Amino acid sequence: MLPTLRKVAQPREDKSLVDSAALFAGNREIRIRHNDETYRLTITKLGKLILTK
Repeated sequence: MLPTLRKVAQPREDKSLVDSAALFAGNREIRIRHNDETYRLTITKLGKLILTK
């Protein structure tokens, strides 16, 4: 009996994925406008993200 060959799924590019380095561009904090509200996204000293209104 011959082994069955299976196709390996190729990973698709996730267009909704944004690298944080590109988003922050060297800054520790950015402001995001959403539905006429402003939010702050901050990188902490430990490298975590905090989103505040």
